[in-house]
Amino acid sequence: MSKLLPNERHQAILDTLRQQGRVLALEMAQRLNTTEATIRRDLRQLAAQNLCKRIYGGALAPTPAEGPVAARIALSGDEKLALAQTALGVIGEEQLIFLDAGSTHLYLADLLPRDRRLTVVTNALSIAGKMLERPGIRTILIGGELDAQVGGCVDAKAAEEIDGFHFDLVFTGICAYDPAGGFSALSYQDATFKKRLLTRAGSVAVLCTRDKLNTYAPYPFLPAGRVDHLVTARGAHPQLEQQVAQGGGQIWHSDLSTGE
Repeated sequence: MSKLLPNERHQAILDTLRQQGRVLALEMAQRLNTTEATIRRDLRQLAAQNLCKRIYGGALAPTPAEGPVAARIALSGDEKLALAQTALGVIGEEQLIFLDAGSTHLYLADLLPRDRRLTVVTNALSIAGKMLERPGIRTILIGGELDAQVGGCVDAKAAEEIDGFHFDLVFTGICAYDPAGGFSALSYQDATFKKRLLTRAGSVAVLCTRDKLNTYAPYPFLPAGRVDHLVTARGAHPQLEQQVAQGGGQIWHSDLSTGE
């Protein structure tokens, strides 16, 4: 393979990031017939443009979880629906549940069973609106300033209000996951809110779409070993599953072909 021009190398790196979520400098250098130092320089240039996040030995793709929830709801819609259907198995009878703001949780809100005497607390108007269509489920909306990026309230008022609950089960939203940092958020305020929320959780559930795996967001808030229920596509990320299992968590596999 002949040596590529810098812009051709950059495009090859970005294509790999889009397909795999991460690149390793040594592997990319071998693939592109160049030196590891050259690839590291390319990664620095791409990171300066916010097109990737440098990590030891390579780089991660930025998380796709940006923009308002209304714009994200259709992204990976089939996968989100399959995750939501699988997550129903996590929910028991007469539980107090927190549904964090997030597009995947909108799918879950649409499916919550009405015969289990559930109480749902949420910080998202969009989720509360869905719950109005689910008679039989008691719903509590916590207040504060709405954050359009997050899709809900994550300010000091919202954080103070969750201190009044002991949740049986918390479905926490995530923006990104990488093996070193765990689950992370795009917003410092959102990450701070989630950390406080998790102190009120009996069990923690995460619905993780494949496009958030091996991606970067700047504010870590949840180690994988702290997750009690991981709902993800079968075979999506063995290392994540191993981390959750080592912490005593349960893996729930979703199969897109069957929606189970």
